Amino acid sequence: MKFIKFLKSFFYILLFISTISYSQELKKVTLQLSWFDQFQFAGYYMAKEKGFYKEVGLDVEIKPFEFGIDIPKEVSDGKIDFAVGRETLILERTKNRNIVALYALFQATPLILISTMDSGINSINDFSNKKNMTTIDDASEVSLKAMIISNKIKIDNLKFMKHTHNINDLINKKTDIISGYISKAPYELQKEGIKYNIFDPKRYGFDMYSDMLYTSENLINSDLNTVLLFKKASLKGWEYAYSNIEESSNVIINKYDTQNLKKDELIYEAKELRKLSYFNTVNLGEIKKDKIQRIYDLYNLMGLIPKPIDLDKFVFDLNNLRNLTFSESELKYLEQRDIINMCVVPNSMPYSDIKDGKFVGFVADYISLIESRIKKPIKLIETETWHDSLELAKNKKCDILSSAIWTKDREKFFNFTKSYLSIPLVLLTKSDVSFINNLSSLKKKKISIVEDFALINTFKEKYKNIDFVTVKNIDEGIKKLLNEETFGHIDTISTSWYKIQTKYLTKIAISAKLDETMDVSIAINSSDNILYGIIQKAVLSIDDLVKNEILNKWIFTEHKKEFDYSIIWKVSFVLFILFLGILYRQRLLKKLNEKLQNVVNEKTKKLKEINNQLEDRIKEEVEKNLKKDRILSQQQKMISMGQMIENIAHQWRQPLSLITTNASGIKLKKEVNDLDDEFFYKTIDSILNTSKYLSNTIDDFRYFFKPQKEKEDFYLERCCKKTIDLLSANFIENKIKIIYNINDIKVNGYETELIQVLINIFNNAKDALLSVENGNRLIFIDITRENGKALIKIRDNAGGIPPAIIEKVFEPYFTTKHQHQGTGIGLYMCQEIIHKHMDGYIDISNTEFEYNNEKYKGTLLLIILDCVV
Repeated sequence: MKFIKFLKSFFYILLFISTISYSQELKKVTLQLSWFDQFQFAGYYMAKEKGFYKEVGLDVEIKPFEFGIDIPKEVSDGKIDFAVGRETLILERTKNRNIVALYALFQATPLILISTMDSGINSINDFSNKKNMTTIDDASEVSLKAMIISNKIKIDNLKFMKHTHNINDLINKKTDIISGYISKAPYELQKEGIKYNIFDPKRYGFDMYSDMLYTSENLINSDLNTVLLFKKASLKGWEYAYSNIEESSNVIINKYDTQNLKKDELIYEAKELRKLSYFNTVNLGEIKKDKIQRIYDLYNLMGLIPKPIDLDKFVFDLNNLRNLTFSESELKYLEQRDIINMCVVPNSMPYSDIKDGKFVGFVADYISLIESRIKKPIKLIETETWHDSLELAKNKKCDILSSAIWTKDREKFFNFTKSYLSIPLVLLTKSDVSFINNLSSLKKKKISIVEDFALINTFKEKYKNIDFVTVKNIDEGIKKLLNEETFGHIDTISTSWYKIQTKYLTKIAISAKLDETMDVSIAINSSDNILYGIIQKAVLSIDDLVKNEILNKWIFTEHKKEFDYSIIWKVSFVLFILFLGILYRQRLLKKLNEKLQNVVNEKTKKLKEINNQLEDRIKEEVEKNLKKDRILSQQQKMISMGQMIENIAHQWRQPLSLITTNASGIKLKKEVNDLDDEFFYKTIDSILNTSKYLSNTIDDFRYFFKPQKEKEDFYLERCCKKTIDLLSANFIENKIKIIYNINDIKVNGYETELIQVLINIFNNAKDALLSVENGNRLIFIDITRENGKALIKIRDNAGGIPPAIIEKVFEPYFTTKHQHQGTGIGLYMCQEIIHKHMDGYIDISNTEFEYNNEKYKGTLLLIILDCVV
């Protein structure tokens, strides 16, 4: 029993020690947020939740926002490692706070000023003597101040109020203007149905940075690795958050929702912030010194810069790495070293090779960048094979290996930097071999691979049925392949492609892409930890864009082959034959041109005669078209008049019946001597009121069909509802129900002509619905605003228009009705009115939709008009 207890205790101790050891592998860092939890910080949440920080060895604590914390001072003093801040960080730098901006997430500030439309504040010129609710930071932000001052408004004329961060203070008129984020405040006003004006600095040319990730100079100088890795993982988190908005919103709701935000609110915020992050750029987090200089100059112009600062120290720049990175011990080490010896991988172009004693290829250019970073020459030690380079490095004849892959065995000899290149692997075979989906299918085949290749043991373990043969280099592997000593050779994709292009274009081919890739690092002798730290920092300092440019230069370079002088004679002979052919062709062309010239002269003469007659023919055709348009217009007017009379008849039918009944009642009572004064006057009043209604109906129809001479502003809601009122009696009689969802949108044009268009469309829908004998007869009208346009959508459930004829409905004289019922010019004239008179767009299509849990098919007619702001 005692032994079992001892084993349990020993197990728990080991577990505790292993837990501590594991936790120590991750470096703890802190990130301070600049506001309460929301999508504004989603990239940092997702970098933590998806393990991006953990992948680079960081354990990140995201510290929530609290009022009263001087965050820039906390960062400068080293109490906080990283933080998020606005453009006012420049002012913090003037207070001797050694903060450095790593990137700018938002390329334009999300901070805006807002007023309600009913406040009468429609422009910045209306700001004077108005109450402005903003924070101290907001008031000092150069983007807002520059926007106001550029419109000749004095800051002294604004009445600043303490910000309550409650949008209801604007709605309830406790303030006239309020500052807020474009990703949040407009959404809250939209939910309340409040119309508002936005004053956005970027619309006035002040597209200033915001939400900059920053740290301290001290952390950069003492631990650049952590700074670079945190920056890289954070940007990766933002890329993921913007690409997976719904997932990121769910994470915030489940883990970071201190403000009880709704999902649709977070999605709205995400989409607006994504626009700001990629405003005028495709590079996430881009920060340009000239733009920072412009912000600084504006602050200086406004008298907010108490003393000058060095902007080169404020903006993190990897080109200044020498001054920012190395510790005293590292600088001393570099001073004492004359050169750094390097071994490379020969015969591996376009990545690496030694030609005439010179190191060439992508890796050579990359090492040249490392050399410029550390300001110390790196000397090439020539070798013939990768095996030789590896052995020299193990024996400390070389300080570094320019390109090496980590393996457990090599870890005894080398420290490896972070990978700077990931290379896919392929299988080379003879060109007549078909594409191979899986290497597992190559049973009992011999495949060559370069000796000391990092993944050779991995391949042997994974593909046990394959016989792997080691070779000194790729050329030896291809030679064995062509001699059919082996079936294939495994190597990197670009090196393989280079060999195919330069030597073996028709002889070998890439037959398979392997799942495995080689993550290339620089290997440094394990006994030289200081050099490892220096090289590691230099590797992390080189941007991916720079690496890609270098790699593309080598991959897409045309590779020269040895020149074959026999080609000169072959090309000369071909050129001579071509020359003779050209001479003969020119002779034939000369004769042909003479014949063509005679034909052209005759045709020209005929064309002149035709042109003389063409003007008269054009005048004749124009007159015919004008006459046709007049006939169409007259026919449409007759149709409209007929529709008007029909609608008047429907509107008058019931009132006339009421007048007739009242008159008959008076006559009957008079005949039987039972007509008293009260009944008489009451009945007469009823007849007079009904007659007045009939008169008003006539006036309404006269107004709606009266031509308008000038365009005017009018509201679609009023226009549409009056049209429906005119047709309501006819629709009620035919048991047609109208369902509408209409927003009050202002447009400019001819209201009476639009009413004629709507009447025509409604009557077409009515005629189609009369064929629906059993079931509901429905017409839906939706009027909405989208991107400055008014959209009028009219749907019915009459089954739609046959696809074969739907494209013809706007043609003149085309009709789907019986020849005695329709002329086919209604929709044609509607199109003419919308296009030519209203500068709009009209279209028709079939649609399927659901209403009250029932599915319907019908016609959708869409009208698009410009809104009046």
